Amino acid sequence: MNLVPYRLYHSHMVEVKRRFRAIDRILGAKEPITLTAEFDDEFMWLQLRQIVELVTYSAIAADKERYAAFRQDQSVDYRCDRKPGKILNHLPEISLRCLPKPLGATVSQADGTTHFEEGEGGCTAKELRDRFKNILDTAGQHLHAVNPFNEKTVIDQKERLVIARKRINMETEFLKRVLWKHVKFGSQFQPGESPRVPERPKQASIQQAWVVEFGAPGTDSVRIVLAESP
Repeated sequence: MNLVPYRLYHSHMVEVKRRFRAIDRILGAKEPITLTAEFDDEFMWLQLRQIVELVTYSAIAADKERYAAFRQDQSVDYRCDRKPGKILNHLPEISLRCLPKPLGATVSQADGTTHFEEGEGGCTAKELRDRFKNILDTAGQHLHAVNPFNEKTVIDQKERLVIARKRINMETEFLKRVLWKHVKFGSQFQPGESPRVPERPKQASIQQAWVVEFGAPGTDSVRIVLAESP
């Protein structure tokens, strides 16, 4: 196991968990923590955006060499990629399992191994990417001032503010279902191979799998173990 990607992924997941805690602290408060309820909402949208960004960047970790080769084929240095929305569009080009997959209950097998049931937050890879991009876009709308001379944008902003807290709760719960206990897959890559997804995905290289458990909500502890990929 390559310790550099492993450590990067782990540190990002710890940061994700800390941002969930920041959101939960505001959602559990009886009075605004920043200044007003709207300011609290802006802060939480920032955390949601950061969570999606952290997950997107860390998705590269298990396939760093493959992603780097893919971007090099496009004459781009992958280290210069700084727009998570575009990265989310690139990831399915190199892996059909590029994003976290939620896990459910564990089942002990007769051979002594452990099998994980599929988690509640399960959706297709495309649905998850689209949801992530929607969270990024919605958060951006809440984190930027609107042109006060455009009547439609002013009205749209007022409507967003009315439903902001409900939407924050919904997206927070969704992200927790996906991330709190998940598996991250990565495929082996050899120099000279095509970095793109093969025409027959089942012929892809043997994959590594990191099982991630956030554990108790009030701590920074995140556990990652290496598992066999089906």
